[in-house]
Amino acid sequence: MLDNENTVSYKNLKFEVVLFDFIEPLVALYKSGKTYYIASALPSDAGYVEKYLVVSVTPKIFKRYLREEYDLRYLFASAPHRKYFTLEAKMMGLTGAKVKSFNGEPTEEMLPDPQFFASSHTANYKEATQKHFALETLFIDGNWEMEDFGGFSRKYRDLYAFEESMEKLSSPSTVGTTKQKIRDAFIENTLNGGGSYVNLYSSLLKAHPREERYDLKSVQYASPGEINLQGKGQTFDTIEKRITDYLSNRTTIDTLYRNLHKFMSDSKLLDVSTVTPSISKPVYDRLHKETNELFSQLGLDLFETISELTQKNIANTSKVAMAIYRRTNSAAMYFAQGRVAYDR
Repeated sequence: MLDNENTVSYKNLKFEVVLFDFIEPLVALYKSGKTYYIASALPSDAGYVEKYLVVSVTPKIFKRYLREEYDLRYLFASAPHRKYFTLEAKMMGLTGAKVKSFNGEPTEEMLPDPQFFASSHTANYKEATQKHFALETLFIDGNWEMEDFGGFSRKYRDLYAFEESMEKLSSPSTVGTTKQKIRDAFIENTLNGGGSYVNLYSSLLKAHPREERYDLKSVQYASPGEINLQGKGQTFDTIEKRITDYLSNRTTIDTLYRNLHKFMSDSKLLDVSTVTPSISKPVYDRLHKETNELFSQLGLDLFETISELTQKNIANTSKVAMAIYRRTNSAAMYFAQGRVAYDR
């Protein structure tokens, strides 16, 4: 397939690294601004590489490629917002490599083979390719105060601690001591006051192996800027889905929360006290129904799990559901306001 010479354009890219090398570079990474460009060697009858097909990749897609959620072929054949270019072999490795636009779709023989994943790379690219953790980049803009960064990070950290804890409890590969630490976090924090919630999430975070814990790695603010978080990639993906789903169903979820909160307040179940008052069956049944529905609308099939963790204390089970809602709501508002985005 040939380029239409009337629409050909050129672009300069910054060389990053040869990702896969076998005698000569076969897969290489370039960058321009926030966008990544991956070059894959094209077949050649000459016996050596003469040209590369290059595809543009958004930061979000590239992040997931590094986490091995996508193979290399997906980036070239199916990734959204992709654009194609070609690169002459003589330009490989040059800081200011010039690529030429490629119009249309590449033919089958031009695409990389299926199931080539990041673990096949012969070189690592920054920290994101290491085994035990991933880097999550959130793009920020607008007006931020210092306390905004701390507040947003704390809400995100709490969601991370909870999601990772639930995953570990359900995983047969999690060691017994870690599962017990998670159970102890719910037992040792009575949830009778606001501070108890802080202690709960802090205890949950400490239950995880140090290399898998959430960490605010860096903040780069230049309007636009970015926040770089460290943690487990799968958990970050779960939080992203939780927040985007909440924003698409916000009215329903907000109403559920307000109704549950009002009912618990009217029933004197939110008072800061050391003893939870006795609960009648009608009150229990309503708490059960509304709490289960709130969990469900948040995308969490966790009523029975949290009930077990709170030792069948329905009031505390409801408080956990409301606490997760509040943190989801608080974090999601930054996205709703346009100050944080998962992609740019």
